[in-house]
Amino acid sequence: LYPQMPDSPADLVPLPLCDGPKLKPFDFKGPQKIEFIESLGQGSHSQVFKVKILGDIYALKLFRFVTPDCFYGPADWNEGEWTGDTLGTICQYSEPFYAECRAFGRLQESGHTELATDCFGYILLDDEHEQIMRDQFKDAGLALTFNGEYEADGCYDVRGENRGKDGKLPPIRGILKECGTQDKLNNKFAKKIKRDIHHLHQLGIFSIDPDIRQYVNGKIADFSTTMTTPHFVTNPELNPSLTPAMKTAMEHETFVRTVADYVDFDEMVDYWNREVEVYGMGSPKDKVTVSGYPNQIYCLLNWSKYNLRSMPHRDRAFAATDPRLYDWKSPV
Repeated sequence: LYPQMPDSPADLVPLPLCDGPKLKPFDFKGPQKIEFIESLGQGSHSQVFKVKILGDIYALKLFRFVTPDCFYGPADWNEGEWTGDTLGTICQYSEPFYAECRAFGRLQESGHTELATDCFGYILLDDEHEQIMRDQFKDAGLALTFNGEYEADGCYDVRGENRGKDGKLPPIRGILKECGTQDKLNNKFAKKIKRDIHHLHQLGIFSIDPDIRQYVNGKIADFSTTMTTPHFVTNPELNPSLTPAMKTAMEHETFVRTVADYVDFDEMVDYWNREVEVYGMGSPKDKVTVSGYPNQIYCLLNWSKYNLRSMPHRDRAFAATDPRLYDWKSPV
């Protein structure tokens, strides 16, 4: 499921290995050398550090070895019925690290890197720097086993269950991005976020899960939940063994997750406005009036992507853009 540390940096290849966009490895210009400066935060899928490499400052997002229920796919699928081959295929498309590699890879190959924070490639953390990281932050209250999601750190041995042929643990995977500051929401910025969501959908990137915490220097920085075409959900032709019912479920899931990006946008705005109103985080002029849908129809119904997935009427799922229309075979 996970990449192994090669004998030489020259043997590193763009990831993931499935069809579609890939992210190139970061070039250390020699042996790996990373100076860890401080922790910038942690989430379900990752831990972010401020680091210095070759004299430059970066944000290094190190990904956890999460359990398979974090691999995004059709809501109707039963995880317990997944075979090893099925899990391996799903992992390449939807595991958080690979999902983020694919999204940044799409932006780079299509020439639309302006839609996200700058990304400089992926790294595989070697044993020496993993130990440096653990020693430096052992008393910082961080979840550093990297086994399972943050909320269940160390409860599962996902990493240990995926050792290489030589018995070694797979290296912790990371993505290097520009380091910056998180943004505050206002009407101008909300309009930009909404436009960017639409543009990302046009590039075949959806299930973005927009949240103000994911924006750095005015651009989205987190793609760990995204789906990027081609994907086993959007492109059933990649798997000729699918039944008609499976194809229908996948088509529905595509539109549900595309719609959910606007629903999440409205929830982000609603949460921001509650912070302003209830907790005095700003003045009335700081309230945001931009909505993902006309008259905030979805927000007022308090729908989320989770109960959208269980709607009985499949014809309710619609979106302004069909991400499947992006020509991924001719990205430029």
